[in-house]
Amino acid sequence: MTWAVALALVAFLLAQISLQTLVDLFVRVNLPGVALGAVVYMLTNVIRAWRVAQICDRPFSDTWALLSPTLASSFGNNVLPARAGEPIFVWAAHERLGLSWGTSSAVMIIMRVFDTMLVAVIFVFAAIITGAAASSLVLWVVSVALGGTVIVTALLPWLGGYFVRLFIAIVKLTRSAKLITFLEVEGQRAADAFKQLRAPRIYAGVVLTSLVIWLLVFGWIFLLIRSLGIDVSLDQSILGSTFGILSKAVPFSSIGGWGAHEVGWTAGFTLIGFSTSLAISSGFAVNTLIILTSAVCGLPAWLSLTNDQAKGKRAGYLPAGTSDSREPAAEAFEAGGKR
Repeated sequence: MTWAVALALVAFLLAQISLQTLVDLFVRVNLPGVALGAVVYMLTNVIRAWRVAQICDRPFSDTWALLSPTLASSFGNNVLPARAGEPIFVWAAHERLGLSWGTSSAVMIIMRVFDTMLVAVIFVFAAIITGAAASSLVLWVVSVALGGTVIVTALLPWLGGYFVRLFIAIVKLTRSAKLITFLEVEGQRAADAFKQLRAPRIYAGVVLTSLVIWLLVFGWIFLLIRSLGIDVSLDQSILGSTFGILSKAVPFSSIGGWGAHEVGWTAGFTLIGFSTSLAISSGFAVNTLIILTSAVCGLPAWLSLTNDQAKGKRAGYLPAGTSDSREPAAEAFEAGGKR
């Protein structure tokens, strides 16, 4: 059903524009600009991988082991439906690094929460500095809402344990002994991961890397828009694309990566003064370039992960989550200790 809704959204938006407008954007695309954007995208994912190492309190050298799961996750989120990159990351961290399901799930949640917080911070800052929040009621309401989001998400290290216990209490209503036992064990590991963020050094490091990540992402999007020959300022790019970014964060089915992003993008860029036609066509064009970049950079990472898993099965290795197969390095990684 959700696939049908996504298809209907894409069809509805495309019906509002001339397809020639979309074709013209691609015909005049500046390929060096797109290539530079790909470099920025790769740098962003290196910093994302480093952020995971920071969350687990590991050295920078672990960044390279985390790069493939990070690229594969980004590929899944940008190309596959329903935020498929999230379970891909959890699976990859569990299989390749030997992290428990609870720890890898907590790391994924922490990343997304800090992503939301920093997107909100950058949007609110841009809206206030440019005066957009004062000139548009909608942008003012969005700025206030996102400002509140910043406060709530900033408290995750202290509230995360309560959310885990609440979730376990709800699951206990199912009376499934195996599920409850599994979630109690993994839930405690998740709560420990949240608690570890209370260390000022780790918290500050995650905030700083998240800020750099999203400054680079907004810079990448700005490069892509300009590469299409569209005249836009950096602040307009930030304000308009935030709606697309937040729409894409919703676990909603898409058609090859198209759907919810275009709806949010159209709303955002219409609010900052783009014509409906340009807002829709630029949304499809930029998202297409994002999907292509993610596929070129992320698909090899995904294939390497699945290939590693296949080799492990052929060699008769136990899954990473079993106690006999966990390497000392993986246990140290999860515990956040230094060998």
